[in-house]
Amino acid sequence: MKAIVLSCDKYHPITEHMIMAYDKLWKSNPFVFRIPWNDEYPTFLKERFGDKVEFKKTPLEFKETIYELISDLDEDEWIYWCTDDSYPITLDEEKANKTYEWVNTVDDSVLGVIFFYGEHDRNNNMVNKEDGVVEYDGIKFFRRKKITYQWQHQFFRVKVLRQMFDSLDEPDEDLDYIPEKYSKYLAKQLDVIMARKKANSFWDLIHEGKWYVISKNIETFGESTSRGYMLSNCEESFKEYGLSIPSDFEVSPRRIIKT
Repeated sequence: MKAIVLSCDKYHPITEHMIMAYDKLWKSNPFVFRIPWNDEYPTFLKERFGDKVEFKKTPLEFKETIYELISDLDEDEWIYWCTDDSYPITLDEEKANKTYEWVNTVDDSVLGVIFFYGEHDRNNNMVNKEDGVVEYDGIKFFRRKKITYQWQHQFFRVKVLRQMFDSLDEPDEDLDYIPEKYSKYLAKQLDVIMARKKANSFWDLIHEGKWYVISKNIETFGESTSRGYMLSNCEESFKEYGLSIPSDFEVSPRRIIKT
């Protein structure tokens, strides 16, 4: 299965760290990580990961990057959506594999499956625990009432990822509705753009198919960067994996860990 990575040249060391975390915590993962590059082919990633990675040359723009990464894939094909700005800290490999197996058995009505049952969903009644509960090999999955955690790592149909970016404006510091404090942080602008478009065609996909989340969270995630800074939890993880902190990233004292 293709794992679609949203990244760019500057963030390739962040990509390396994310894939290393999967190799450690989910050794049997079935993914080939498809990674974009812009001007500098990431030879060091190919040397480290071999056939577990493949690359596509893309422009810098977010939307065009995604379109190129999925350009040769069927719209109903399953992919694993994994931005490199998140990385697993803990993960139950057995249940992750069972989730992957289940994803490959579902019919076309299922559009998305996530095995991160996050605090926001747990605390805000975002799932249906009575109707539509599905069980596979001892694991229960709840049907979701709303699309949430759209940036979190999860299984999507290709057409879901395409629709997600079709519905967005391309981040730009000149967009008149972007707060000035985010004008220089294009990735952060994506959150603002998505919040502005709450009635758009991406959110409406919840009514066009079935979306599921595992009934008990099986992983913990850390965020890697925020507003151009590496977060301190990511710095600590880099050191644990024996990686050098990229010289063009300053480290923030902030920590972001999702449970």
